Amino acid sequence: MNPLKSSVDVAINAYGKPYQTAITLYTLMRHSGQWINRIYFVEEAKQPEPSNFQFILDHFGDKIVHYKPSIWLWTNNVKFPFLLKFKKFRHAVRYQYPWEMSDQKYLLVLHNDVYFKKDLVKEYLEGIGSASGIGRIGQCWGCPAYEAKLCYPEIYTEYKPPYPEVLQLAKEYPQSRTHAYPRVVDPAAPWPLPECRLNEYVALIDLEKTKNDTLPLGKGAAFGAYDRLDVGVKWFADMNNMGHTFKHFDYDPYATHSWVSLRNAGHDAMFNKDLYKHEEAVALQVLKDEFGYQD
Repeated sequence: MNPLKSSVDVAINAYGKPYQTAITLYTLMRHSGQWINRIYFVEEAKQPEPSNFQFILDHFGDKIVHYKPSIWLWTNNVKFPFLLKFKKFRHAVRYQYPWEMSDQKYLLVLHNDVYFKKDLVKEYLEGIGSASGIGRIGQCWGCPAYEAKLCYPEIYTEYKPPYPEVLQLAKEYPQSRTHAYPRVVDPAAPWPLPECRLNEYVALIDLEKTKNDTLPLGKGAAFGAYDRLDVGVKWFADMNNMGHTFKHFDYDPYATHSWVSLRNAGHDAMFNKDLYKHEEAVALQVLKDEFGYQD
């Protein structure tokens, strides 16, 4: 028996988009179900509109663990760090509940607007090797070092500019978020660069390697903390500076993020009701056509 089978738990946070959420999990399980142990389904405490996820919970039955935190953080951090000692607050941080509850070696972190085309989990498991995580590294489209052709995902560990150089790059190659660099870059530890992270759209993390170094057991930030510029940036920096390594893997041939509109961030639909309705209508039709769903 393959020791990797059923060694992966899934962490997915659902904020609206019930039909796109369903497509994410249905297509994942269609291609990669053999690797999946449990699906931790975290329903955000607040929703953009009345969202019924019950049909997803019913479909997966005992395979799914449903959790709804009592606090809604959205893209905010817990204001007072000492509150993270209490599970009620800590488990409101995105992905933190499955992070702590999983007893598997690997955690697959997902956005709820992904369409899987092939068995990506198999590729991740075969490719992760000695790394602590695998997936797409960096939001390079917003990074001045990438614009300057000094850095790209495969060599992110080789380009380690000092603090003044990071700020100079931001001046010479301004991007959408470089104005925040003086606030978010730590002068004592400017690397990894501010846009560098293991993108949580579709990422596989080795919990056995990272759990003891991550909140609440270790000094590293929570994986899902919205710290510095985005989710996972502080965690990624903490892990790298503790000696963890991460492997870049372009998942495009296997999965498409924000697959309906092909916009880079599914976040857009949260602020555009027409786009939200359009995306959900498309996802519902795919559910009917490919999975025989009846509403």
